[in-house]
Amino acid sequence: MKIDLALQKIGLWLIAATIFVLPLFFLPITSEFYEFNKNALLIISAISLMILWAIMTITDRQVRITRSPIGLPILALVTAWLASAILKSPNRVEAFMMPGQTGTWLALAFFFYVAPNFIRHKKDIEILLISLISCLVVVSIVTVLFSSGAILNLSSLSSFMNNHVWSPTGSLLAAGLLIASALPVLAYLVVKQKSQVAATGAAIALLVLFIGGGADLYRLINPATDAERAIFLPAVTSWGIALEALKISPLFGTGPATFFSDFTRFRPVSFNLTPLWSLRFVSSSNYYLHLLTTLGVLGLAAYLFLVSRSYQLLRKAMRLSNDLAIASGLGALTCFILQLFFPVSLVFLFLTIVYLVILVSAVKLAGTAVVHEANVDIVAGGSSTQTPILPWIVAVLVLTLTGVTLYLGSQAYAAEVWYYQALQAANRNDGKMTYDSLATAIRRNPFIDDYRVTFSRTSLLLANSLAKNPDLKDTDRANITQLAQQAIREAKNAVALNSTKVTNVENLAVVYRNLLNIAQGADAWTVASYRQAIILDPTNPNLRIALGGLFYSQKNYDDALRFFQQSADLKPDLANAHYNLAATYRQKNDLEKAVTEMEEVVRLVDKSTSDYDKASQELADLKKQLPPPKTANPAPSADSELPTPEPLPTPAINPPLELDQSLSPEATPVPSPQP
Repeated sequence: MKIDLALQKIGLWLIAATIFVLPLFFLPITSEFYEFNKNALLIISAISLMILWAIMTITDRQVRITRSPIGLPILALVTAWLASAILKSPNRVEAFMMPGQTGTWLALAFFFYVAPNFIRHKKDIEILLISLISCLVVVSIVTVLFSSGAILNLSSLSSFMNNHVWSPTGSLLAAGLLIASALPVLAYLVVKQKSQVAATGAAIALLVLFIGGGADLYRLINPATDAERAIFLPAVTSWGIALEALKISPLFGTGPATFFSDFTRFRPVSFNLTPLWSLRFVSSSNYYLHLLTTLGVLGLAAYLFLVSRSYQLLRKAMRLSNDLAIASGLGALTCFILQLFFPVSLVFLFLTIVYLVILVSAVKLAGTAVVHEANVDIVAGGSSTQTPILPWIVAVLVLTLTGVTLYLGSQAYAAEVWYYQALQAANRNDGKMTYDSLATAIRRNPFIDDYRVTFSRTSLLLANSLAKNPDLKDTDRANITQLAQQAIREAKNAVALNSTKVTNVENLAVVYRNLLNIAQGADAWTVASYRQAIILDPTNPNLRIALGGLFYSQKNYDDALRFFQQSADLKPDLANAHYNLAATYRQKNDLEKAVTEMEEVVRLVDKSTSDYDKASQELADLKKQLPPPKTANPAPSADSELPTPEPLPTPAINPPLELDQSLSPEATPVPSPQP
């Protein structure tokens, strides 16, 4: 009994600590400081609770579980995540590993099922609520300090924290949603608390959260710079993407962690007429549409089942007049409502589950049959002795799952650490450290396409750096060949890991293009890769400009004209498309059409920019029917909207390198764990 009580106390304080720490937790040692590390903490916490629960089952000689109306919806939802990840995701490792995806929901489910076993008294629930409110008070204070600029520019402040929208939750939106979810909870407790001390504490916390929420909302509406502005995908576009995804896979969706690919494949042409046309989104406008797109009808139905059962349990708590259950139920209901209007973060999903855990535990302690503890036993032995074996089976399963998760998780986490070190080395222009760190990251976790893309670009930069040497020796040519082949190989590995992700195919095209004057056959491979990228992002005008620019640099003006025209058709107000059309018509000596296109450019560009002066001058030259400008045009400004078609990359190597034909885009390899 003493052991059981000690384990229960340890589990309770572990839950309370997780609730307080997780929203505030981040580590600047991985490529993404916030969500990735919160996800790791959540998994560790869920595993620790499972181990404690497994030990308790052995000491109690029975398996005790909490049965509630919410248990079945959680199971259905996790099943939908697993089915979609296994059946539909192009990269199953990312579907399980990325924050907010399948692995996160498995950890949340285990947390939900195990946590109520450690909550046995009303005081335990109060501890969890105090932990939650204390965390949100800290979030509110931090939000006020940063959004007001009160502590910015401190010498002790890290550079990534030195802005008005920084928050330990990962974003101001995440912080604002956390604060908003707790407002009805605190308002209810202020009214219903019988203890004057508790009511006063809740009132003070409510005031702090109101101030923090106000500061958060003000900064979201009035960002200090455009870079700090929160940007959301329009709901109409999200709905259109969801409908197109359902046409392909209505039951299971396109798979977890695939919304980026869904966006590029299914966004409507009308999106090009919005100010957001050049952006690519990784989440839908709200969580329900996100689930419908990635998990399909089954995933959304399971989540709506969870919402419905949660609401029913809240109504039951109201009939029981259970204040703690009602307060937590209001928090959960607020979370579900906010998810109708905003994309959500991992920490917000965690908070939703925390509210449900408290709701279930409070109703259970009320002594109703709706939520109750049940004992599950499997007994082996003769008539004289009986030995429960189910607790030992549970312990073995928990330990096995723990071992597998910790091993795979540690490898994935170490890979992220090495990847971040590679990015830092690249910022320092340390090529060797960048190369070695990326190679280590890929050895640790060979299934992440971003690692492969970065490694291919690093190899390409090193190859180009060597190729600048005017006196190439045989060893130099061998090294350039090896680096060029490695750049292509890693770019193709990225495509093999996720062939639906347009950025992977774009990267392969860029690698090929940069080898045009180095390797034989790179021109045809570049064209093939750009064509594949256009299939994956059919409404993107910039991809057609890139392919048209390739044809232009090869003096294939007919094909260049075709793709520039397609770009202008996709986005009629894109000045660069008309500018490239004018340049191509000029090369074809069709000056009348060149003048028409250049007049459109002059109409579209901002009159206060150097682009306007440049376009106006070129238009005047065309109207005078002067000879075409020299190939070497003045370099446009860094923010120019009118870059000319890029020439073939330099330097050239004569004779060109001969690369293995297996490196062509048609020969897609199986990703190798060794770089």
